[in-house]
Amino acid sequence: MKPKSTATPSPVAIIVHGGAGAIHPDYHQIAQEGCVQAAQAGWRMLVAGGSALDAVEAAVCDMEDNQAFNAGTGSVLTNAGQVEMDAGIMDGESQAIGAVGLIRHFAHPISLARAVMADTGHYFLAGEGAEDFARARGFTEISSQDLISERRRKQYEERASQKAGEQDTVGALALDAGGNLAAANSTGGVAFKLPGRVGDSPIPGAGFYADNRFGAVVTTGQGEHIMQAGLAFLVMQALERGASSRQAAEQAAASFARRIPGGQAGLVVLDTAGRVGLAHTTAFMSHAYLAPGMDEMVSGIRFR
Repeated sequence: MKPKSTATPSPVAIIVHGGAGAIHPDYHQIAQEGCVQAAQAGWRMLVAGGSALDAVEAAVCDMEDNQAFNAGTGSVLTNAGQVEMDAGIMDGESQAIGAVGLIRHFAHPISLARAVMADTGHYFLAGEGAEDFARARGFTEISSQDLISERRRKQYEERASQKAGEQDTVGALALDAGGNLAAANSTGGVAFKLPGRVGDSPIPGAGFYADNRFGAVVTTGQGEHIMQAGLAFLVMQALERGASSRQAAEQAAASFARRIPGGQAGLVVLDTAGRVGLAHTTAFMSHAYLAPGMDEMVSGIRFR
């Protein structure tokens, strides 16, 4: 699927993913279309002169509002029937980081993460303290029940398999006209997880990383596997050694598979020239991207 872009090619780039896993065929088109919509939101920000941070936040916010994905409204539920969301964002120019965990009453955890990066001397806030911070900064609080979609409620009531149309972490990477990179992740975590569980998504070096000298990466999949391997750092190490985006993605995925036999993960990579790399060890990974030299957005449900 290659939706026509109305924008002319420029030296900016955006790539998003909607999760890696055993995505049920009923959700293939929905996930792909959701990725295109989110990438377009980020792209519009970039061509209007916005920063890479603006673009990844816009793209991820769009996916947090899309109930097709496991992030924001429509997140999976814990074994206690509650939503607990995590998010992380990173600026490639300064390597500043913002992350939040265990968010239950705010629809856009990625925006909270960016506020942590901008407005505190910390990089990671979680639970009640993170939500107190959000209230103090004027974010709109909502009932946690408003974050639960009918599909997730039914999944919880029936204890349906996570493989039945499950989506994982959503994420975005961007390169802006000033040559700055940014990375962002957001997730509802693992279905039926223990309350208080935090995965890789808000963890720099595991779920995401951005450095203007080399490139940026976001990961998706089984968080415990990704943290165990330090998957984002595997990508950054390959980029620092001079690998292309595609080579870095493939090398990191291969290393991950050797370290964690049977491990479930996917990743997208963007280098300093806006070149894209994708890889996954799962059956599927939904994605969409538009990069320098392209006049059409590319999207898909797998990359193999």
